[in-house]
Amino acid sequence: MKIKILIIYIALLAFSKITYSMDGVWNGIFDINGHGRYDFTGLINDNKSTAYTEQAKVVYNGTINNENNNFVWDLNMYIKDGTFFGTAKITGKLIGENILSGKWITEPAKDWGNIYLIKLDDKLVLDAGIIINKSWVTKNSSIKSSFIINKNKILGKDDSGCNYYGAMKILNKKIYEVSIEIASCGSSDGIYTGMAYIKKNNNINNLIINTTNKNFSLFLKLH
Repeated sequence: MKIKILIIYIALLAFSKITYSMDGVWNGIFDINGHGRYDFTGLINDNKSTAYTEQAKVVYNGTINNENNNFVWDLNMYIKDGTFFGTAKITGKLIGENILSGKWITEPAKDWGNIYLIKLDDKLVLDAGIIINKSWVTKNSSIKSSFIINKNKILGKDDSGCNYYGAMKILNKKIYEVSIEIASCGSSDGIYTGMAYIKKNNNINNLIINTTNKNFSLFLKLH
């Protein structure tokens, strides 16, 4: 009996030391200063990350480090389709393979809150691959944009006269790396880098791109 108990203990100890991969698309909720429930989606590949919240209208980029399933997530914050305005730090724990739970605080505003995310599965996030290569148009946007992606190359334009050129490549099973240049668009001209994924919603494929440069963010939701 003692030998059996010892074997179980050793197995549990070994399991507890497994550091799970955080690569993938994470979705859930957070609160601001203890008030409200806001959406949050984070894209992670190795120690790189982008993220966004549609309700709070913020786009993020940054890094994440995970040691023994305890993570530190450092993010730059941009107004959605707008300017850089601060930083956020999320600290927490990876519970099993599919749950992130933590707390966050921002600088310089000192906003704070709790955050809870789950990793989206194959039913909601399509595997990265050839399905990206097609025509896309913006969804629920005041400015209509149309994009053609062919052989992972991006060519697009919008009703404001802005032109978009770029490329995508597969980062991991669910996420693309994106580089887009905006031209003929005034102060927002420049090269933006970030991540993208395809989410299925009511049997419709939605391509969601969130990118940033030093000064501005670009968020696109297409179908």
